[in-house]
Formats: sequence, C-alpha cells, structure tokens
Amino acid sequence: MAFLDSHCSLPQAKAGAGMTNAGHYLNMRILIIDDEPDIRQALAYVLQDEGYETNSASTGLEGLSYISAKRFDIVITDLMLPDLDGMTIINKAKEICPEIIIVMITAYGSEEKAVEAIRAGADDYIPKPIDGDELLMKLSKAVEMRRLRDENILFHRRLEKEIEIARKIQQTLLPQQIPEINGFDVAIFNQPAKYVGGDYHDIITLSSGNVGIAIGDVSGKGMPAALLMANVQASIRRCSEDRYPPKEIIQRVNSALCPICQLIEEHRFVTLFYANLNPQNGEMVFSNAGHNYPILFKQDGSLYNLSDGGGIPCGILDGFHYDEAKIKLEPNDIIVFYTDGIIESMNTEELIFSEERLIDIVLRNLNLSPDEIINYVCKELNEFMGDSIQYDDMTLMIFKMHDS
Repeated sequence: MAFLDSHCSLPQAKAGAGMTNAGHYLNMRILIIDDEPDIRQALAYVLQDEGYETNSASTGLEGLSYISAKRFDIVITDLMLPDLDGMTIINKAKEICPEIIIVMITAYGSEEKAVEAIRAGADDYIPKPIDGDELLMKLSKAVEMRRLRDENILFHRRLEKEIEIARKIQQTLLPQQIPEINGFDVAIFNQPAKYVGGDYHDIITLSSGNVGIAIGDVSGKGMPAALLMANVQASIRRCSEDRYPPKEIIQRVNSALCPICQLIEEHRFVTLFYANLNPQNGEMVFSNAGHNYPILFKQDGSLYNLSDGGGIPCGILDGFHYDEAKIKLEPNDIIVFYTDGIIESMNTEELIFSEERLIDIVLRNLNLSPDEIINYVCKELNEFMGDSIQYDDMTLMIFKMHDS
C-alpha cells in the first residue's frame, strides 16, 4: 500500500512490532512536519501503533518551535513547506539539536533535491507516494542511527571525563611549589593544552645541596604521551636521588624508554634536558637529549644557546651514549628553559610565536625578576595568539642568579 498524496492508506502494523529490536524503539520521540493534515494523521497513526511518541506541526516554523521546546529523537519533514524549505529546516534543527535524526519526505521527481538535502545534513529521505512498508524500514534505520549516535555521544562524554581526570593526575606529578634555591630567583609557567600531553619539568633538591633541573617534551598527545611523561618523571627522580651525573641520568632514562617507545606504533620519543646546578659557585653540568636549547642571557645583553653536551631524543636508540657540558653562571645571569609549545604557538594567521620573539621579550626585561619576565612573556603570548586554539602544552622556566 502507499500514501497517495492526501488520500492515505497504510498496512495494519502488528502491535508492538517496533519494540522488538533490543527495546531501542521505546521512548523514541518523533516530530512530523507536513502541511497536509491527512499525511500528518496517517504518519502519526502508524508511528503510534509502533510504539513511538509523536507530535505534529503544520509549518516549518511551528516544527522548529517544537524542537526548541522539547527533545525529539527523529524529525520527519516534508522537503517543501509553505513557509520554510527543507534545507532551512535541516540547518536550524541541527543548530538546535546536533544529534537529531532528520528524514525528508520528497515529492515525485525531486530526487536531486533529496540528494542535496542529504549533503546539507539530512540523514535519509522517503519519496512520495509513501509506501507504508518502506516508511517502517526507513524509520527502523533512523532509530538505529539515533541509538548509535547517542551511544557515541555518551562514549565521548565518558572519554572526556576520563581525560580530564588523567590531566589532573598528570599535573600532580609536576612540582606543586618551587623550592628555595640559595642565590637564585626562579619562576615557572606551565599551561597544559586541553588534552593530556607530554610536557615535563622538575626542580629537585638533592642531598648534596645541589639542584637537579629537568625539562622535557614527549612527542604526540593523548594518553601514550602522558604515560611516557610519568615514566620520565619516575626515572629522573630515581636517578637524581642516586646522584648520577647528568649524562648518565639521560642514558638511564633512554634505556628505560626505548622498549616502551618501540611498542608504540607512532614511534614516540622524548626530548629531555637535565642539569645539575651547584648554587654555591654557579657551576651547572648538563646533558641534552634533543630538547630545545636553553638560552643563557648575560647582563650586557649577550646570549648563548646551551648547545653543547647533547645527543638524540630518548626512546629512539637504546645504548646511545650522551655527552655533557659545563658552564659557570655569574651574578644577574638568566637562563630560560622552555618547550616548543611556547615558540610554536600559532595565531589566527598561522604565524608562530618563534624563539626570536621570546628572546626579544627577555632582552627587553633583563633587569626584572623571573616572575615579572614570565608575566611579560604570557602577556605578549596571549596577545599574539588571540582567539587561536592552544594545541600544545606550554612550559617556561626562568632562573636568575642574584647579584650578591
């Protein structure tokens, strides 16, 4: 049988037939939008007999008003209405309720319009004259589509909640307060991206009286990066307490990470800088596994990249032997440690913040404290980024040696 325009007849549906597929037809709300009362009545009769809750609207504006006021799972709407066309209904309905399923009713010979509607966001269409069996088949498909869409939404909500918990746990692994370092002022800025990531920084007071300084960045995002970051933190802490020299600490971290990184399909790795600072005499011994070179600023405005004593990132080649180097800091010297989330931050014009811009800010503020310098960096970074999205964790550590 078919719905022949306004003269409609339907096959008698079996009571409760629509409720037999794992019960997911239950509690489905369907809105029918059609300017022909016979079509609305006939559709409502069949759908209610199948166990659906229905509402009807005779105009597009009335239908959108219903969608705004009440939750509907599925909308069945005529493609051509006196006040609104189907494309407008699709766009407005999806704005109000993005997960809603929309099934269009199309007149004979308007298949091209139906395809256009699908491209605009409709989920399916039913041609006129409407065949009752085809209607039920299409509706069963729409219900299953809605069920899967709802499950997907719930899954993503649970995932987002778990990621937020993981992000909070990850933040507890980072220093909660800066330790007092005799002869130095220290400031730290750390701003994680929305998702868990791999930035790592640490300041460790050693039993010898020296200070361990670590900063690193795990490639990639998500839970693998967060787990690798936790592994790096545990390895650094363990080795630092044993008072290994920086190059051996890096080597031990590398040996611990290589088997793990090789199991990950994305071939993750970790850039890592570790230094042992003697606050009494300003000597700093350091080793670098592929991390951004820290920058040493002298009081006269000259600057040096700490590019010696390095090697490849950790997690790539087991057994790699790292070098180390030594510098002696002088009063008013400033060392800036950072991750690439700072210098690679992008604005809406897809320009990057850059290392040059970071250096310029520090040079203009050499006489200020580390806290004040970081405030200026953050201010200019925020102005630079504007409304752009932060995709990477940002970490910035600044050490300044006292002048007395």
